[in-house]
Amino acid sequence: MRGVIRFLDLLARISGVFAMALLLAAVLVVTQMVVVRYFLGASTVWQTEFVIYATTAAMMLGAPYVLSLKGHVGVDLLVEAAGPGLRRVLALISGLASLGFVGAMAWSGAHFLFQAATRGWTTDTIWALPLWIPFWPIPFAMGLMALQLIAQMIVTLTHAQPEGAV
Repeated sequence: MRGVIRFLDLLARISGVFAMALLLAAVLVVTQMVVVRYFLGASTVWQTEFVIYATTAAMMLGAPYVLSLKGHVGVDLLVEAAGPGLRRVLALISGLASLGFVGAMAWSGAHFLFQAATRGWTTDTIWALPLWIPFWPIPFAMGLMALQLIAQMIVTLTHAQPEGAV
């Protein structure tokens, strides 16, 4: 199980690096867009659309990395007051609820990705970006989060300590 968790953490780190690269690209494109539009007086065609898709993809692709760090926001007042048995039950309940959400997102994201790729969907702008490009981060990131959640629940059920835990 430790090997699986290590592999999922590696995928999450790669996803996080890609998310940071997309955010950097969005910042650079916004800067370029400002220079082109306001200083050179030229029009921009693809920049706004790119920034929207890049930041949305960065949010999606960054989520598995944040989950691997256990950095998502949680209300843990009740959990901290509970004993170890109830903590395990609460962890499983929240894991199952999270798994239901990310599973539904992964499934519908995969459906839209398949539709966009097979039917040649593009954006309705002059850029006409193929929609499979902005759609792929959704099933990838949500699928990775689903695998991470399943691994966390298995660790919780088996009382196993994840690698690096004391």
